[in-house]
Amino acid sequence: MFDNLDKKKLMVYVLVPLILTTLFAAMYFSHILVLQRLISPKLPPLKTDSWREFGLLENTQNLFLLVMAVVSLAGVWRATEKLQRLALCMLTLFTLFVFLEEVDYFTHWHAYFTSEEPIYWFKPMPLEEFLALADENEDATNFNLHNQGEMTKVFKFFGDFTIISLFVLLPLVAPYIKNRYVRYGSPERYSILTCVLMLAMSKAIHQIGKVDEFLFKAVHVVSKLDQYYLNDSILGGWKPTMELGSISSNLSEFRELNMYYLFMVYLIILVFYRRLEKSQGEPPVALPH
Repeated sequence: MFDNLDKKKLMVYVLVPLILTTLFAAMYFSHILVLQRLISPKLPPLKTDSWREFGLLENTQNLFLLVMAVVSLAGVWRATEKLQRLALCMLTLFTLFVFLEEVDYFTHWHAYFTSEEPIYWFKPMPLEEFLALADENEDATNFNLHNQGEMTKVFKFFGDFTIISLFVLLPLVAPYIKNRYVRYGSPERYSILTCVLMLAMSKAIHQIGKVDEFLFKAVHVVSKLDQYYLNDSILGGWKPTMELGSISSNLSEFRELNMYYLFMVYLIILVFYRRLEKSQGEPPVALPH
């Protein structure tokens, strides 16, 4: 039986990311055009790789990054030692760098507000038009660094390595390490549950995405056959009104949502609920809520 504190941690580390990811995924895969477009819109004449930047999924990630930057900056002010202050200062700068990378240094927003053609958020888009635009912009260049050539794999490897080492391994070994900085910076063991949830949700969403894309294209082909070759009475004249989502090949965005959420929770606890022990002091403890 968990006590009150454990229940709070379960809510923070498991329930909140589970509900948020499930809600966003349900909206995206609902094939209800408005809900799907709110998560990740289709906004021609903008480049297809920029569409998702305007949806709830990407902007929630950006919000988490901004909160991380503000919390890190607050940590610089609250720090009690120079090394601690320097580390939090560097973390603030790195978080701002990641934020600017994610928003492509606001080039997408500049393109949106300076577009001479009208942009419609909820205008239906036939599959052929969507695929044609995706092919047309497949080799489009990006202003940011993490989408350049092999850098995508480098950033992904760095992210995976950080998650495994910081949120899985370190909480397990930190109690056996005497270094006060290690004990101060070690995440809570509940973060392991978030990592497990992150992996499970990512696998599930990718599988749903594969099935969704297969079924959608199958239905689309049947509808075309019905339209051109078969009698409309076979399908009652029905034509599919749902759409294939704009991030069908970028479903890892859901994983990034959980990753940034976990980092945000970690920084909030580190800055506001931890204290760095003195050289001969007690190990850092969570302050009362």
